Amino acid sequence: MKNATAHAGPDELLATLDARILDAVEGTLSNDEGSTDAEMAQYLMDLGLSEAQAKRAVCYRALYTLNLWVGDCTPIRSSVGLRYNGATGQFETA
Repeated sequence: MKNATAHAGPDELLATLDARILDAVEGTLSNDEGSTDAEMAQYLMDLGLSEAQAKRAVCYRALYTLNLWVGDCTPIRSSVGLRYNGATGQFETA
């Protein structure tokens, strides 16, 4: 699956999900390093996402596992992304 690289947000296919489901999606993207992309997509479909939504969410996997995002300033939810820079100890726009 293709990875999302540029932060254009909000993602039209995913940003409109119920907030609780979107929280679960972003939590999974941030914390599940052991599952394959196919396994993650299946898990997201089990949460209630369509196949297209699940595949799109998996495209964000690298962005979520490599960065800490602040509040609603995430690649899926917003056009403004704030991520933590461990080298400087500061949050910066992504």
